[in-house]
Amino acid sequence: MRPVLSLHCMLASGAAWRGVAAALPGVKMTCPDLPGHGRAPDWDGGAFMDQALGLALDAAPAGGFDLVGHSYGGCVALRLLVEHPARVRSLTLVEPVMFAAAAPALRQAQRGDMADYRSALAAGDRDAAARAFTGTWGDGGGWDAMAERQRAYIRDRIHLIAESGPGIAEDSHGILDRLPAEGPPVSIVVQRDPPAIVAGIAAGLRQRMPRARVTELGRGHMIPLTDAPALAGHLEGVWSAG
Repeated sequence: MRPVLSLHCMLASGAAWRGVAAALPGVKMTCPDLPGHGRAPDWDGGAFMDQALGLALDAAPAGGFDLVGHSYGGCVALRLLVEHPARVRSLTLVEPVMFAAAAPALRQAQRGDMADYRSALAAGDRDAAARAFTGTWGDGGGWDAMAERQRAYIRDRIHLIAESGPGIAEDSHGILDRLPAEGPPVSIVVQRDPPAIVAGIAAGLRQRMPRARVTELGRGHMIPLTDAPALAGHLEGVWSAG
């Protein structure tokens, strides 16, 4: 079976890949939980991406594998690529939130969009912080439409968004300067008619990885959940072409 490592977004868990995995019966998809999520250890207080990368590598299939990352998981996948290039047979990034790759004006606008989240978190209002964050990066259903169990899961982890920030807003690990112009096949998946920041990140990554191809697919940011069969079909195309 084809070995695949799939990394989830913030405020989810490895279970977010169940629908995609179910549509790929010939694939052995490994889907670890990232720090503070699912059954993973809590965030250890250090650099969030260091711990996330460590958990991903601990779970990774032996030898080479296809690598898939959604949102923050896509940023961890980029770091895995630059630090362990021989392991990655192909890379698929689903709306990676590597904000540092976007143009400065788009990054400034994104910081403004997150102002309500930051102010609510600073005030200790986790519900307001979660509402603000999921309003932009959720599945479109909104905070009030979620079951209380889901809201509680997000509320308990909403502070981790800020802790993951330096690695993606500032590229504190120097990922972008190390991205390979040549290397394995790279696919960047964004939603149809993507928001400016999402399109800007994709464009910035493609400038650094000219062989990357951008595909529009799905109804919003949470593509592995809302459009699992379509994403699975896209992955099969990437792997067969590679």
